[in-house]
Amino acid sequence: MTHNSTNETLLEVNDLSVFFHMREGEDFFAIRNLSLSIARGESLGVVGESGSGKSLTSAAIMGLLPANAEVSGSIRFLGQELIGAKESDLRELRGKRLAVIAQDALTALNPVHTVGKQIAEAISVHDNNLSKSELRSRAVDLLDLVGISQPETRVDNFPHEFSGGMRQRALIAMSVANEPDLIIADEPTTALDVTVQAQILDVLNRIQDRTSSSLLLITHDLGVIAGFADRVAVMYSGDVIEEGGVDSVFYETAHPYTRGLLGSLPRLDARNRSEPLYRIPGFQPSPAQRPEGCSFHPRCSIAVAGKCDTEIPIVHRAGPEHVARCHLVKDQEAN
Repeated sequence: MTHNSTNETLLEVNDLSVFFHMREGEDFFAIRNLSLSIARGESLGVVGESGSGKSLTSAAIMGLLPANAEVSGSIRFLGQELIGAKESDLRELRGKRLAVIAQDALTALNPVHTVGKQIAEAISVHDNNLSKSELRSRAVDLLDLVGISQPETRVDNFPHEFSGGMRQRALIAMSVANEPDLIIADEPTTALDVTVQAQILDVLNRIQDRTSSSLLLITHDLGVIAGFADRVAVMYSGDVIEEGGVDSVFYETAHPYTRGLLGSLPRLDARNRSEPLYRIPGFQPSPAQRPEGCSFHPRCSIAVAGKCDTEIPIVHRAGPEHVARCHLVKDQEAN
């Protein structure tokens, strides 16, 4: 799905590393030399297994990492460096220019306040010139925008009176209340049935078209990425190992890990539907126990001994605006 993106870089992350100091056990890098960028109006899908560092990356962008995390590299938002920025400056950005749609709507919403009051609070934090009636009217408009029927009544409901899909829509309404430049959606369709998933993605699409905001969509669902994002970044063991346009990455896959992820998806056009789905052997290593060389080499069927197990691969160009962190991509280009 193509959105009205421009050439203006909204977010640029360069060589981001997140190092955790542990009281017990070994200190470790959870994210290592990660780079990605998002243009204004663009949708970037970030995909990978649980534990690959997707949500941690979003927390680093928002400046919401725990106290024992040490961050290095650069995160520039509209040219402003966020790493090392004052907390007061970050608070000014959060919710107004940078917004997050949390993964679990039930725990993200306060059960003792109405949905309307929580949306109004999200607005008034950054604009305290509105009256109560104006805030309520804005909350009703936002609930209508995200597709909640009878918003004039629903605005006075509590979260437990909403279904799972409606709670997720209410969270989206809170996140876009101030029309942010960048929305980070962290697994926004998790635990929702397929029909509601499609509705939530349609809501995000309509909001992007209306506000020209950019979207960083974190998910483990490749189908969601294929139908929604402009570009995709595949994460593994705390790094982006392949990035490019959705069609390029899905149809001209360069990294063996991405190939394995795509191969594990059920296909309607499969010749023999009784065959079991492909499964990538082994497990993703914990950040504290990364192997030498390429992090994926113990699970890779085409790893080259003496190279993949000893040298950390650099990023190679796999095609126009398509890169992969893999020794074999360079070997293929050389032939």
